[in-house]
Amino acid sequence: MKRALAALITVAALAAPLTACSSQSKNVSGTVIDKETDHECKTKKKNGRKTRSCHTEYELTIRTKSGDKEEVDVSSDAYDKCTEGAAYPKCTKN
Repeated sequence: MKRALAALITVAALAAPLTACSSQSKNVSGTVIDKETDHECKTKKKNGRKTRSCHTEYELTIRTKSGDKEEVDVSSDAYDKCTEGAAYPKCTKN
């Protein structure tokens, strides 16, 4: 029972950042001018055992019509769909 609960908490903790990184997190529109990924890993030690947890963050830099630069966290799917020069957020819906 304790393992099942621990597994459920782990899945919920890992899924929460993914939902926060959707392309809907900011109301921005413009042209994609840069793409960047960041692969992060953390090592935790519990009861003498080390566990490693990794994830990748996907980010697009958007030039708005007013000329400002905005960084937007997106899903891996939206990151793959949007190339430099593409219209954002339209490119996420292809």
